[in-house]
Amino acid sequence: MLIEQILDVPYIVKAIAKVIFFFAIPLVLFSKKRMSFLNFRKTDRKSLIFSLFTGIIVMLTILFAFFLLHPFIDIDALLAELNSLGITPLVFPFVALYILLVNSILEEFFFRGLLPGSLTHSLSRLLIPSLLFALYHISIFLTWFTLPLLVLAVIGIWIGGIIFQIANRLGESILPSWIIHMFADLGILIVGIYIIYIY
Repeated sequence: MLIEQILDVPYIVKAIAKVIFFFAIPLVLFSKKRMSFLNFRKTDRKSLIFSLFTGIIVMLTILFAFFLLHPFIDIDALLAELNSLGITPLVFPFVALYILLVNSILEEFFFRGLLPGSLTHSLSRLLIPSLLFALYHISIFLTWFTLPLLVLAVIGIWIGGIIFQIANRLGESILPSWIIHMFADLGILIVGIYIIYIY
């Protein structure tokens, strides 16, 4: 939250901080813990097909929601924030690749791998990491939406996090949720393409 909203730093600094706080530090702290969620070979074909299908639905839902609700989103303020982060039309393709391939796995490692593995009760493993995942995203898009849309977005992300976690239970690794997450990010990046290059 501090890095996302209070400190006025370029996006690259935020990306490096995320690698440190979501991957490097937890990896050191939990180095002796068995991380079976990283064993992607355990994920069967059925789980992969489920993830692809779910990912496409999530992506289409994001696109539909944006085009339905875009009159209520302050796109000019969003563009100004992207510019302040150094995300220009020239830089956007590189940021998009980072978001799609690196950011998504960092968040899955932390929220769908480490956090659930640290909880003992089955229901808490499902609900708490998903809620923290949703609350974390408030810091990213706090200034983008009005309060009702912000609440709607958080509820949507919480439900999405629960779906991600269920997919992982079926696939026995974080690969299924990573696939769904990449499709969700792809939907957001398509919106970004519209905002940056077309709007």
